[in-house]
Amino acid sequence: MSNTAELRADCTRCAALCCMAPAFDKSESFAIDKPASTPCPKLSSSGACTIHEKREELGFSGCIVYECLGAGQRVTQEVFEGRSWLEEPALKDRMTRAFLAMRKIHELLAMLAAAEALPLDEEERQRMADLQADLNPPEGWSEEALARAPIEEMTARTNMFLRSLRKHVGAGSAP
Repeated sequence: MSNTAELRADCTRCAALCCMAPAFDKSESFAIDKPASTPCPKLSSSGACTIHEKREELGFSGCIVYECLGAGQRVTQEVFEGRSWLEEPALKDRMTRAFLAMRKIHELLAMLAAAEALPLDEEERQRMADLQADLNPPEGWSEEALARAPIEEMTARTNMFLRSLRKHVGAGSAP
């Protein structure tokens, strides 16, 4: 999954997971505290933001800058086959767990996609391909597979690999 288009949000194919799944604390970015797996009070029953045009003005600038990296539509369409917690409230906690795991996976995939621009040698390219395959299995992700996914271990392996690429950053630039 090195295609960056797959690592961008497509809200039309999602179930407003970014407005429900993550927690946020009252801050400059959010006007209220919201626990995880709790719909934002500004979310309508249809999944539309009731303050979309006034988010920044009303203290929700964090919503403007948030990017799920495609995790929302992938969970909605691939993992839950188009089903939504909006129509099936019993899915709320399950979709939250899947979304939070997928968001981390997509974050790791996005970092690896950025590393593709570096002048990697064959061994580094193979290590990166192996990591990408682990993060994006050919059979896709199921709810059960996401629940079993060793996210912390995947994160550690990816971060270790990315740190090993420091020698390439700035390569070819003037001293």
